[in-house]
Formats: sequence, structure tokens, C-alpha cells
Amino acid sequence: MTYKSPEGPASCEPKAEVCVAGAPWQVEDIEALCGGPVPLQAIHVISQPATGGDPGATYCLAWTGSSDGAGKDATLLMNAAGYQCGAYLVGSDGQVIQADGTSVFSDTPQYCEGSYPGTRMTYPAVLDFPNEGGVQPPVYVCVAENAGA
Repeated sequence: MTYKSPEGPASCEPKAEVCVAGAPWQVEDIEALCGGPVPLQAIHVISQPATGGDPGATYCLAWTGSSDGAGKDATLLMNAAGYQCGAYLVGSDGQVIQADGTSVFSDTPQYCEGSYPGTRMTYPAVLDFPNEGGVQPPVYVCVAENAGA
């Protein structure tokens, strides 16, 4: 089967790589190919800015490269330069700052509409904060992978 990136040439990739969360490969009916939408992904925030979830800010994740098998580790950054970001936190509409002034953070799981239809580049995630020393309620977001990262 031939796949393509949203802005690139066609190529062949294994189905497992096309269907993984964050993959840039574009297929017309990707949900049928992959058996449905991307399932909720766990992200362990190992450090973060003290911002209180300012709705007027852009947030992104810098991937650490670590994983415990149940989720990926990341640093949460606010208003960071794009080259520092492996992925952006976006609203369910795919925008990094919400036009209505609401935050990209939610207390309920999100349906994540991507900027690149037919890809897995935007997906739902739940953030946890293992270094915060206490139990916090889950924080749900939509994650849009930075294709240039």
C-alpha cells in the first residue's frame, strides 16, 4: 500500500508506522485502515512552567525520549520557540490558542480534529504529573505533532 505525508511525495511504509499516534503518513480512510481513531495516549509531564494554564499562551511538549511502556515522558513548555517543541497542545479544533479564550486543557477526554485530515498527527492525550508529589485529576488535551521537529 502507498502512503504519503500531507505535504510530501508518496512512499511505502509499514501499516504499524502509519497507524501510530503522531505519524505523518496520509491515507484517505485512515480510521478504517487503522481500526478507528487514535486511542487516548498517556503523557508523563516530568517538568513544567508554573503558569496555571493561562488560556492566552501556547503550550508544547519537548519529548525526553523516555517511556515506561504506558506513556511517553515530556517537558511542558509555555510560549517556547518552535524548534524546542516536539508537539503542540491544541484545542479540539486544532488551534494552539482558542478564539473564545478557553484553555487547551480540559477535565474531560477530547475528540481531536486534526489540521491534516487522513493522518494520525493530532491525537487525544491525558497528562499526568508524576513529580508533583500528590494525586492530581487527569488533564486532557489534544496533541499535534510538530512535523518539523
